[in-house]
Amino acid sequence: MRFDLAALRADPGRPFNLSQEVDLPHVEWRGEILRVLGPVRVAATAIYQEGEVSLKMSVRARVRRTCSRCLVELVEEVAEDSTPELHPDEIEGPYLELGPFIEAALRLGLSPKPLCAPGCLGICPECGADLNRERHREGCHGQTKRLDPRLAKLRELLDEPRSER
Repeated sequence: MRFDLAALRADPGRPFNLSQEVDLPHVEWRGEILRVLGPVRVAATAIYQEGEVSLKMSVRARVRRTCSRCLVELVEEVAEDSTPELHPDEIEGPYLELGPFIEAALRLGLSPKPLCAPGCLGICPECGADLNRERHREGCHGQTKRLDPRLAKLRELLDEPRSER
């Protein structure tokens, strides 16, 4: 997907629109390869004014992710509108290729910590049970709140009756 720079420069101030579905099988994000499900829907507008190209984009996609709490697979709907900065010295050749901008917009739209549901309980760090599907396992102490030993002194201060302070 690309804009013809000669056409943009020939008609300053006129918006040029592109709307297309782009095949992008995966996107790399934070060292992880994420699978994109189906085509990425892109709508882009480019305008050439005063020696510069301004670009506005809308990117829509479905990406396979993993819940950050319980590790269940989920599908995240990504919808990102962006206005990437274009510097004239970065634009080379006769075309403005949108591929890198599409990938960047897709990355911006991804949740930093995706959840399968807003109330996801996650996995117990003690017994490994998926708390969305089962209770704590036999003998697990995960349900009792343990105090961080570094905060024990603070707990003692808070438990003292007010008259002793």
